[in-house]
Amino acid sequence: MTPGSPSILPYPRISNRVFKASRDPASKPGHVSAIRLTYYLDVLSSWCFVVEGALARLRDDLGPRLEYDWRLAYLFGGGPMGYGPEMNAWFYRRTGSITGVKLNPTWKELADETTWFANLATQAARGLGVPDDRVRLAMSRAAMVDGRHIGRRDVAVHVASEASGLPIVDIEREMNDPRAAQALEKSTQEYKALGVKVQPAFVLTNDIGDTAILSGLYRYETLAACAAEMLTAADGYAAFGAANPQPKPA
Repeated sequence: MTPGSPSILPYPRISNRVFKASRDPASKPGHVSAIRLTYYLDVLSSWCFVVEGALARLRDDLGPRLEYDWRLAYLFGGGPMGYGPEMNAWFYRRTGSITGVKLNPTWKELADETTWFANLATQAARGLGVPDDRVRLAMSRAAMVDGRHIGRRDVAVHVASEASGLPIVDIEREMNDPRAAQALEKSTQEYKALGVKVQPAFVLTNDIGDTAILSGLYRYETLAACAAEMLTAADGYAAFGAANPQPKPA
């Protein structure tokens, strides 16, 4: 794995007319449908780290046909993770045996560490005007690639500052503002309301009301197949409606 970035798993792209139209909207005259994808994650979830390559590829393939957003959903109730370095290393070996992605377990020091500070620092940067992926990805990589002790508040603050370019004092002030914790709590409750058990979690919707909730799945081909079906259905509705005007109400 290249330091600083998730492995791109060797799954072939789903090449079809739907994704071709994503690259060249002019190739599909008239209405061009889109799907919306909301990604729920804890920045220290190993499986969220693993899915990043597939997610980046999907976003690249779909381009303007994908409306994307990410929302934080802290794990372990925001409290102690409840397991120490040895168990963390075992979890990462298991993940690697399935995915081929090698993770660095050395960031984990104690059983009472929490993912709260890493997520709160990420939320703070977002609240200060950095809503893109750079801080959340930096936080994940700092832990699972570089082995930095990201469970510590001070380390999480430094990583958020480095990735965002914001002063440490601003990150600290925003983390201390109750509104940052409230925003984090709100998005976590949204995740819990989905009724799923594991991350990564995705909610995909299209223009005709189809909805898919995916939890724990990380392969590109799974995400791409779901997206392609949703776009095909929405495109089909639009094409039929254009050729066959809806009857007037009786």
